[in-house]
Amino acid sequence: MVQLNPIPAKTWDPEKIGEWLKKPIVDHSETKIEETSITYPQLLGQITGMTLDADEYFASIYDVMEESEGRLIRLSDNMNKYIEQDRLRTLQDLFEMNKKEKGLSPNRMTAFLDGKGLLPKLKDVDLNRRLRIVLIDILKAFQAQSGGDTTHSSFRRVTTDLVKWIFNHIEPEIEKLDLEKGLPGFLWYGSVTESESWFLKLAAAFGFHIIVYDPTGERWFEKAVGSEGIHSHSFQVNAGSLLPFPEEKPKRVGTVAYRATQEVDRLLHHDDSGLYKPFQFKSYLTQSVRLKTTMDEGFMLAKERAMVRPSFSVGSGRVNIPVVFSKVMGIEKDRKRFWDNVHNLTEREDTKLIRSFPFIEERKGNQKFHYRAALGKNGQLDPEKMKSAHWWKYNKLPDGVQTAIAAAISRHVEKPILQSQSSESFEELQLYAFSQSMALPDSVIQLIQLFDYPQFVPTMLFYNEEKDGELSRADANAIALIHVFGLDVIVINPQGHQDIERWIDAESFDTHWLDERSFNEPYREPSVVKKIFKKWL
Repeated sequence: MVQLNPIPAKTWDPEKIGEWLKKPIVDHSETKIEETSITYPQLLGQITGMTLDADEYFASIYDVMEESEGRLIRLSDNMNKYIEQDRLRTLQDLFEMNKKEKGLSPNRMTAFLDGKGLLPKLKDVDLNRRLRIVLIDILKAFQAQSGGDTTHSSFRRVTTDLVKWIFNHIEPEIEKLDLEKGLPGFLWYGSVTESESWFLKLAAAFGFHIIVYDPTGERWFEKAVGSEGIHSHSFQVNAGSLLPFPEEKPKRVGTVAYRATQEVDRLLHHDDSGLYKPFQFKSYLTQSVRLKTTMDEGFMLAKERAMVRPSFSVGSGRVNIPVVFSKVMGIEKDRKRFWDNVHNLTEREDTKLIRSFPFIEERKGNQKFHYRAALGKNGQLDPEKMKSAHWWKYNKLPDGVQTAIAAAISRHVEKPILQSQSSESFEELQLYAFSQSMALPDSVIQLIQLFDYPQFVPTMLFYNEEKDGELSRADANAIALIHVFGLDVIVINPQGHQDIERWIDAESFDTHWLDERSFNEPYREPSVVKKIFKKWL
């Protein structure tokens, strides 16, 4: 018989966790053995953030596990949910009783679990009793957090998982316990579910060592078990997203120069620095922010970098891009001034001029099956589902660009600025927006690929002379999507006629009325002399 009395470890070295754990329990200065009672240091540690080199970070975790010589057991992604069918049926019957009794107390629930064989019968009487006392405390804490209700579905789910994991992870370690070495440690990487959080709290309360690697900096472990007695270590940065834990130790190790470069990038090229490397945010999502401008401001801002425009910001994996979305009605009396403004844009490589309509082919066919298959649990289009579908047309693009386009389509479909037509339902409108967004012209895709988000914003300039045909609804959908993604859009109708207004909510763009209407104003190409002059500037 043995009574465990874990006390918080006084100090720790996050680089020597493995060595600390493999050290015999009697060699720790805090350890005291009195008859059947063992007082020993318990290590509860959280390492938040991660190093700049992901391979180095994961290699260091593998080093810790190897140095522990089996005393640090990785549980994350390895939780065993197996339960024997007889136990599962007995457990279900117990929950039915719990429902009829309108909630058993944690003491009675644990007594029934014990009596019905739903808890291990440990060889050591004191350890057996300790496990039950700890479980009662955990269920009490869960009950308090749930407002006293033990009939809720979450109580049933968590209790079921605790029973499974006590048999599958706690019992095996206790049965092979070597008191000279003491209890082993459990390693957890990343985030947790509700059940996993309660299990780790139970394991810590029993006396196991717990080491948590928390790369995104959620600090969920200290929230679960309380900050008292927890040792913490923080790396330079928090990861923007959770990288999968490698099944093998990374073999690549960054050189000194590589690590130095990473550190310089962290200090000089962070989200708020304004000193951005080319295509630094290629894996970020985009979010357009429409600027309300005068016509002159619109042409001026279209020539400015995104990062110097009002309301530009970067954070949480997203770039907020201030954009121009303008409709120009008519033409200026001062033709030279007007065409100078236009040519200053069209002579740039990142401006696409459209003069013939419709400029995109309308897609036919019912896309309802594809649309519904791509919906996530929240009822919105899931970019990852879209990217993995066989009908996804943008799979040749870099992964980050694909995600940004898919996220823009999702936002465009969720809250379309397209207007419903006649008796069209909102779902039919969304289905139309989804279907037409699957085939942007190559010229638009090329602009998106050239777009380094904090730098110059590509412009789509539409000059509608109404000579070839009309601006179609499919055209309008492409324009709306281009705007949502984060490109500048300027539509000019020299006759002062409505075109995009027929399809897009007029509140979504600025309308500028000029002083003249011209019913015979073909697009004027820049003069040869001006082109040569520009070339030599």
